[in-house]
Amino acid sequence: MERILSFSREMELLPGEGLILCALSGGRDSVALLHFLKEHGFSVAAAHFDHQLRPDSAADAEFCRALCGEWHIPFYQGEGNVAALPGNVEANARAARYAFLEKTAAQTGAAVIATAHNADDNLETVLLHLARGCGLNGLTGIRPRWGIVVRPMLKVPRSAVDAYVEALALPYVEDATNADTAYARNRLRHQVLPVLRSINPKVAEAAGRMTETLRRDLDFLETHGGRERPSAAERTWPPLETAEVPPDGMVETPLWTLRVTRIDRVPDAPPTPAAFYLRPPLDGRLWIRGRKTGDCLHPPFRTGKTVKKWFNELNVPVGEREATPVLTDGTHILSVAGIGPSQEHLAPPGQEGLLVQWTRKREETGQ
Repeated sequence: MERILSFSREMELLPGEGLILCALSGGRDSVALLHFLKEHGFSVAAAHFDHQLRPDSAADAEFCRALCGEWHIPFYQGEGNVAALPGNVEANARAARYAFLEKTAAQTGAAVIATAHNADDNLETVLLHLARGCGLNGLTGIRPRWGIVVRPMLKVPRSAVDAYVEALALPYVEDATNADTAYARNRLRHQVLPVLRSINPKVAEAAGRMTETLRRDLDFLETHGGRERPSAAERTWPPLETAEVPPDGMVETPLWTLRVTRIDRVPDAPPTPAAFYLRPPLDGRLWIRGRKTGDCLHPPFRTGKTVKKWFNELNVPVGEREATPVLTDGTHILSVAGIGPSQEHLAPPGQEGLLVQWTRKREETGQ
């Protein structure tokens, strides 16, 4: 676990001063990270999001609250009925969780959000990308920093986390779904990784060295334009032309698919960048277009800023920016693909609304 400090200094992940908001699920990884930060004198708070996907999820939240009370750590909790959202449950859960974490970080003035991804998580991510097909970017694994989100445990193997928790007899909760091999990541964890460890017991550390090297290579190539044949992620797409969105219809663009469905009663579900409910426009008409200078968006739980700044913060490839769809009612920006909806135009639960779903198309690279 001491590798956390040297890795964080090397990558400038943890601030010497300022609040660290630790994402706390209650599992052993996040409990270990929270304890480590507390014991090493960092200013830390914890945030837990209840996805309400399991009957006992409220007990996990209560465990986190009690633990933080015992350790005298400020605790923040959010919740959302993720199952009520259409689309992929795992993707929606992740989007809702990070939206809550970013909102809490903004409210508390936290300098960073620290998550407990470890070296084995990184290996699993690389293997998933490889199995599904990917380019160089997919082989770089989990990045140590993404905006204000940092992963200080990325060099620590899961075995070291387990040893830390057991040596200190730290309490934690076990998510029963971690053993469910219906999930691809769990099949990798329980069926594939043991085989790889029989070949190399330190396979997670070896994968970490590989992804670090590939990240440096990718950064160099992106900076110097060194690839002979651009991948789909590097292509310059033509600017998006304005088009009307048919009622209860679908619009295809080169990079995104937009589906809009009118519903009579909006459920009480947290908005995510990929799926949300909007108030119907007064004249019933919607349009998509490319971004314009000065376009701004204020997503839920986040600060408002120009679309250009959002693209920079989210590392949207320059060649995709003019082809990324902006949804409008002709006057107001309602949503931007990949970023999310406008807080101001969300439909309240129980009223008539429009279900809006953005789906990113897969490129020939498989990314």
